[in-house]
Amino acid sequence: MRVGLILQAPKIGFAVEGSYQLVDCATQKVVSRPAPGQNFEVRFAPGGLELSCEGQRVGVFAGPLLVREEVKRVAALARGGSLSFPEAPVYALGAQGRQASAASLSGLSVIAAGGKTVRLAPERGTGLVALSYQGERRRYRGNMELRADGQGITAINRLPLEEYLYAVVPSEMPAYWPPEALKAQAVAARSYALVSRSGNSGQAYDLLADQRSQVYRGYDAEHPAATRAVEETRGVVLTYRNQVASAVFHSSSGGYTENSEDVWAKKVDYLRSRPDPYDRHPSNPHYNWSVTYTAEQLKEQLASRGYRFGQVYDLEVLERTSSGARVKALRVIGTDEQGKPLVVEIGRDPTKARADEVRRALGLKSALFTLEKTYSAAPGQQPRRLAGVTFRGSGWGHGLGMSQYGALGLAEKGYSYQEILSYYYPGTALAPNYGEKAAGDAS
Repeated sequence: MRVGLILQAPKIGFAVEGSYQLVDCATQKVVSRPAPGQNFEVRFAPGGLELSCEGQRVGVFAGPLLVREEVKRVAALARGGSLSFPEAPVYALGAQGRQASAASLSGLSVIAAGGKTVRLAPERGTGLVALSYQGERRRYRGNMELRADGQGITAINRLPLEEYLYAVVPSEMPAYWPPEALKAQAVAARSYALVSRSGNSGQAYDLLADQRSQVYRGYDAEHPAATRAVEETRGVVLTYRNQVASAVFHSSSGGYTENSEDVWAKKVDYLRSRPDPYDRHPSNPHYNWSVTYTAEQLKEQLASRGYRFGQVYDLEVLERTSSGARVKALRVIGTDEQGKPLVVEIGRDPTKARADEVRRALGLKSALFTLEKTYSAAPGQQPRRLAGVTFRGSGWGHGLGMSQYGALGLAEKGYSYQEILSYYYPGTALAPNYGEKAAGDAS
C-alpha cells in the first residue's frame, strides 16, 4: 500500500531504526546509508528536494527520494532449525503455483518435517522510519517516499497491506474492544483499502492517513490485540458478486443505517438501510447530542461549505431518508451577500452527496437530527427572521455500512465477526486469501 501521510509540506525531518538505504529514484543511485538515529531533513526547493544531514547540506535532488529498508534474507523453521535464503532474488512456489521473489514472500509457505506447514516471510519489520513534522514525530514500518508535489513535499509510506492494517485497526477502533469486533474492523478496513487503491490508480498514493480514507497512525499506534485480529483474518475480504466490496464504516449509526443513494447519491446493493439497536451501547457517547447556532453562526457555518448568504431567514426539512431518521434534503431561505432573495436546497442534486452533504453543511456529527427554531420578535416583520436553531440528534458519521459501536454491541452479545459483517453488508460473502493475492507487496 502507498499511504499519503503528509501533503505539500515545506520541510520534513526523518531518521531510521534499522538498516536502510536512501535512494534517489530519478537516478536509482544510493545517496546514503543512514545510521540509526541520524537526523535528516528534506526541504522543498526550486530544484526539487534539498537534503541535509545533521545540519550539513547534502545536495538537491529531483527525486523522489526513497528511504528503503534493506531486506537481506528470508528464514523459516525447518527440521527444527533455521532455513535461510541469503539474497534476493530467491523464488518459491505459493498457492496455485504462484511464484514470488524473496521481496514478496509474505503469505507463502513451505512444508517442513512431519508435514508441518510453515509460513515464509522476509526477515523484516524491525526497521522503522520516523517522520518529524510540525513538532510531531511518528514511526512507520516499511519504506518512505518523499517527493516534490506542487508547492511542497509529500511523504508516502510504502508497506505491505497487512502491516498497514496493524496500525489502522487500533486507530479506527479501541483495541480493548472484543476480538470479534476487531476482526470485523480488520476485514472491513482491508476490503476498503483494496477498493480505494484500485480507484486511485495513477495517483502517487493509494489512500490518505486520515478520515478522508481511514485513520492510520503508524507503528506507535499498534496494539497486540489489534495485530492478532489482523493476523487471524489475514487476507480475508468482503466480496459482492466476486468483486471486493467497498466496506465503508462509521462510528455510530444512531440506531439506523441507511441506503447509499440516500446519503451519497449512488446506489450500492450491499449498503442498505436497517435498524441498528446494538449501536445504543452504554459506552456510546454519540446519542442525544445537541448543537445550537445563532442565525449569524449558522450563516458562517454554511459559508465554510461554500453556501454564502448575507442573512439566513429560515430552514426547512424537505425530505428524510428511507429509514425516516436522517435529513436527506434541507432548504435554506435568506438573502445573498448583495441582499437579494436566495433559496438553496442542500441534498437535492442527484449527482452529489445527499444526507451526508446536509451533515457537513451544518457541521453536525450526523444527519440524524430534529430542529428547534426560534425567530426574532419584531412586530409585523416579513419575512420572519430566524434568530437561532438547535439541532438535536444521535450518531456520528455518514451512517452507511458497519457501525463500529454496533459491532461492539453485537460482539458482546456473542456474534462472530462473520455475522457482524453479514448484518451490515447484506448479500456479501467472505473470500479467504483474496487480500494477499490482490495486494502483493507495495514496499
